[in-house]
Amino acid sequence: MEKFNKKPNFLTKYEVIISDYLKSSVLSYDGDISKYINNYFGWEDKDLVNSYQGKAFRPALCIALCDSLSGDINAALPCSISVELVHNFSLIHDDIEDNDKLRRHKPTLWTIWGIPKALITGNSILVLGNQKLEELLEYGISKEKLFFSQKLLTESYLKMMEGQFLDISFEKKSRISEDEYLKMIGLKTGALIECSVILGAISSNKKLSNTELQLISDFGKDIGLLFQIRDDILGVWGTDKTGKPVGGDIKKKKKSLPIILTINSNSAYENEINEIMEKNEIHEDDIKKFLYIMDKIDIKNKCDDIAEKYLSKIRNTISNIPTSQEHKKTFNEITNFLMSRET
Repeated sequence: MEKFNKKPNFLTKYEVIISDYLKSSVLSYDGDISKYINNYFGWEDKDLVNSYQGKAFRPALCIALCDSLSGDINAALPCSISVELVHNFSLIHDDIEDNDKLRRHKPTLWTIWGIPKALITGNSILVLGNQKLEELLEYGISKEKLFFSQKLLTESYLKMMEGQFLDISFEKKSRISEDEYLKMIGLKTGALIECSVILGAISSNKKLSNTELQLISDFGKDIGLLFQIRDDILGVWGTDKTGKPVGGDIKKKKKSLPIILTINSNSAYENEINEIMEKNEIHEDDIKKFLYIMDKIDIKNKCDDIAEKYLSKIRNTISNIPTSQEHKKTFNEITNFLMSRET
């Protein structure tokens, strides 16, 4: 698989318009909380030219879908930014819930301003995301489609919150099945990515059959699962590029895919695995031992096999999406990026 040392084309193609539109959307709000919102995005100095530091994966997907259906990509911008704002709301809250002190190689918002202000900032960003969708009307999108889009976005971030709740609840359970894990990531990560591609289809204003819309929905849902599976792999075997320490998810005893597969392996190392996971605090030696066990029972390859299964499923879906071969090539590039990304 090709290794991406830089952003792939589908991200760079829309990077400038996404960053500019997001920045103008964020800076257009001038309330008492704007100081903290601007600080979070790195736009404290409004005159400073700096790009958005997030991957902008969800908005790029949204615009790419609209583009593939011959829609006006400007019409997709409100949808793409609404999803990205909702995503960032969730990151601020996740950092508090997970006690994470770094995000994108920078101190997390709660470590700078405290938890109450970080919570309010996250909630405000969520509201800004809801408001952006109203701009769809300016591009000839009907009120009926706007209402459907708003309902879809609301339902998606409710699912995302349900997924985060499950993720947190899993920390207190000794064993989680693979099916339970897949349900959780389908909600926590998959729902908003699925929402991104459906909103991209809506903003294209193209008439689609229920079958075609379902294909697009399945594409987004499975992309979300693949995205999170790869994220879980990076959470254990990450590099300096991820901004996450190697074995970070082991230290937090997070029930990510590699750790679930290790716990459920019924291997000769079962006693050692349980002993480590039952500790109140995981130390560096424990992480090294856990990584050694993972290597011995081939956990990384098992994770890669599960990811490959979704990759194959996504490629099959792409082949049936009603768009050109050129855009199908872009969608396949997206899946290749997910399989090989290092950040």
